[in-house]
Amino acid sequence: MNIHNDYPIVGYRFLVVIFSAGIPNPIDIWFQEVDGLKISREIKRENGMTTLGKELPKQTLTLKRGVVSRVSPLVISQILENELWDTRLLRKDILVSVLNENYIPVSNWIIPNAFLSGWDWNGINAKSNEVLIESMQFDYCSLKYIPIPQSL
Repeated sequence: MNIHNDYPIVGYRFLVVIFSAGIPNPIDIWFQEVDGLKISREIKRENGMTTLGKELPKQTLTLKRGVVSRVSPLVISQILENELWDTRLLRKDILVSVLNENYIPVSNWIIPNAFLSGWDWNGINAKSNEVLIESMQFDYCSLKYIPIPQSL
C-alpha cells in the first residue's frame, strides 16, 4: 500500500501543453502560474422550474511565465495571432497537468477550443530587478477535469 496516495496533491509542480491546429507544443510547457480553471453554468429559475441556460458562461484561463530571449514556437504562434488579431480567432486546445514527485501526471484539465483574448507584460521598472512576466489570457466555454488514479 502506498501511503502517499492519501495526501493532497501539491499545486506547484505542473506543465501546460498548448495545441495549435491539433499539434502539441512540447517546448513551451513550463509556466509560473495557471489561474482560471473553473466550470460554471447558467441555471434559470422560472415559475418554480429549474432549468439550464442555453448559453455556456465564458471563463478566462490565465497563464503566466517569465519572458526569455529565445524565440519559441509559442512566441511565434502568438506573434502570428497578433498579426491576425482584428480578423481571426485562432482556437487552441490546452492541457494542464499537475505532476507528482516523479513528474507523472496525477490530475489533468483539458480546455478545448480556447482562444487568446489578451497578452500583457508586467510593469517595466528601472528601479526593480524582477523578472519580466508575460500573461496570456485564453477565453473558453468548457473544461474537462480528468483525475488520474494512482496505483495502490
